[in-house]
Amino acid sequence: MMRIFIFLLFAMTACAPSDTSASPAANAQGVKHAIANARDGDIVTIAAGRYDIGEIKIRRNLTIIGAGEVVLYASAPVEKGLLNSMQGVSLRVENITFKGARSPDHNGAGIRHEGKHLTVIGSTFEDNENGILATGAATGRIAIYGSSFIDNGYGDGYSHGIYVSSGAVLEAFASKFSGTKIGHHVKSLAERTDIRLSILDDAEGRSSYAVDVSKGGDVTIRDNAIIQAADGDNAAIINYDLSRGGEATGLVVINNHIINRHPNGVLLRNAAPIAPELTGNTIINEGRGKLTAP
Repeated sequence: MMRIFIFLLFAMTACAPSDTSASPAANAQGVKHAIANARDGDIVTIAAGRYDIGEIKIRRNLTIIGAGEVVLYASAPVEKGLLNSMQGVSLRVENITFKGARSPDHNGAGIRHEGKHLTVIGSTFEDNENGILATGAATGRIAIYGSSFIDNGYGDGYSHGIYVSSGAVLEAFASKFSGTKIGHHVKSLAERTDIRLSILDDAEGRSSYAVDVSKGGDVTIRDNAIIQAADGDNAAIINYDLSRGGEATGLVVINNHIINRHPNGVLLRNAAPIAPELTGNTIINEGRGKLTAP
């Protein structure tokens, strides 16, 4: 039977985002204890508050839900991520903020997914070295809905808002990516990548590609708002190539609203033997050069 764990924090109300005070250690330990002792298929509900959880390994299929404003962070470096879904595990996360993950290899993630399926709903990833880093099952599905990825990235070009290095499907719907530092808002090596109804804004991050796909596959980028900064790390907004293997099976970029501020901006760098479908895109070119698309 599915159980629900609810943490009641006495003498504590939801903290404003600017409040840097942490929940008492006992409450953070309670979160760790409940996750460690949850049975397969359980729902873990966390009450509003800020929790210095360090690094939690998740070994069973779980749903973790924030009831109110829940912030998970680590005051010390983590090995991989704040939440770490282990091999074979499917994880669902709702209404949780992941903040400030750091690791010695500069790949600290809000969620490090080494499992099977990952679903994230209504959550925020802010100022982590990676928002989500997925290195799990080749058959896995990573689905992101209504979530925000703000100011993530170490700044070395190797850490990103979302990085799916293995998986069958990446879907990101109705989500926001802003200010990714030098890295890509979305980097995907999945067999199918689908980005829709989302905002991808370089802001002050000198972001690289809005979407980087370097293992081919079936890619749809549709009905998004994309804003490329003048000092972006790459002139191209979208990259599609086969540098990591794979096959070029489909590339659709349609009905997007694009603002380019880069002086040499191009919509698409396509280095694969495939003819893309580029239709219905609205382009506002504020850069000095001419925005071009192949």
